[in-house]
Amino acid sequence: MKKLVFIINLLVFFGYTANSYAQTKVLWYSDSIKRSAQLTEDTSVPISVLADTTRLLMKSLPQYKFSSEFAQSPRITRLLKKLPNSCAPNRMKTPKRLENNIYSLPLNISLGLRLYFKQDTRSGVLSQNTFTSGQQIISLASLFTGKSTYVLGVDDGRSFGVFLDEQIAALEKHNLVVRRGGVATKSLVKMLLKNRIDYMIEYPVSVNEALNDNPTDIKLESLRIASSPDYIIGYVACHKGSLGQKIIEDINRELQKLYSSYPFYQAHIRYLDKTDLVDFNRTYQEVFNVAIPLKISH
Repeated sequence: MKKLVFIINLLVFFGYTANSYAQTKVLWYSDSIKRSAQLTEDTSVPISVLADTTRLLMKSLPQYKFSSEFAQSPRITRLLKKLPNSCAPNRMKTPKRLENNIYSLPLNISLGLRLYFKQDTRSGVLSQNTFTSGQQIISLASLFTGKSTYVLGVDDGRSFGVFLDEQIAALEKHNLVVRRGGVATKSLVKMLLKNRIDYMIEYPVSVNEALNDNPTDIKLESLRIASSPDYIIGYVACHKGSLGQKIIEDINRELQKLYSSYPFYQAHIRYLDKTDLVDFNRTYQEVFNVAIPLKISH
């Protein structure tokens, strides 16, 4: 009898231990097929700010099994609303999204969005009435005065923040080309280089990545849009439910640790020009409320 009780207790112990280490599956959605596959690859090769910061976060959360999935941006919005265990990194906060999603603390920072155009078309696509005194674009509307046939390329379903989203929504349909798919930035860069569009809005890091993948002698130029933010914050968004809330709480706890780690800081600065480092360091301290992490020599 004692032997039977011992065996039962042993089975209960092992069952409890197994459950203690059971991982909760999290569907982790990305709007890039390539990036989606890279996130779970067993490699430490740097890829991008988003991929590198996301990997550091995933590694710090062993209680979750992240299943990296691809979906186009509009579908990600629907999936985050529908599936209890769904999350997506690098999402911008908007009032509409906050109705259905729970957001984490900042996951990463990017230098602000800029308007890109071909350097050799500057005199044609930009007029003096387009600029502020500080040589910034007054507004997107200023690019399309009169019966302008110029075209701005945008990614379907993507948010650039309330400020720019409202400006894009106010443009005439014939002044927009909407690109769908998981490699929209690279596609739009190619379209810009081939004169199929006249402008695109993007982060410097993303454009540099696209140009590195497809080297060209053609030069692109960029300008800031007046009153647009100096930097953009990417967040993790999860389903607005009890599981989503628990995932976000765990993410926030680990992010607060990562902010003070050099690998997290390096995941940002390795993609910056040295000339941008002073501004970025100031932003890093402001957003994450920590001192700049120091590299530890081994």
